[in-house]
Amino acid sequence: MSSDDNTTDTGRIEDRLKQVGRYSRFVKAGLGVIVGAFLLAAVTLLPENLDSAASAVNAILLPLIFVGMGLLLFGIGMHLHLMHLNLVRQLRKSEETDQKSSERERD
Repeated sequence: MSSDDNTTDTGRIEDRLKQVGRYSRFVKAGLGVIVGAFLLAAVTLLPENLDSAASAVNAILLPLIFVGMGLLLFGIGMHLHLMHLNLVRQLRKSEETDQKSSERERD
């Protein structure tokens, strides 16, 4: 692979990484939907099942699992977001060092 192919790949990566904020908003919106669904389930199911503790727990258990999975996915999404931001930072640093080294070669 030549260095020209490398710069093209880096440019594509940089273009893709500019969309990281959009992905982070999707992850946050997904968590909002999950929490909203949990609250809706809690408001509608819990009052009907307050006869005994077992039926109340049974009614709310699935929505709780749903929220737990949503929080796990939120954590994974934020971790990926931070990894991408770190990659962007590294790419910018490498661009700066490349520019400085090319300026030194000119002198």
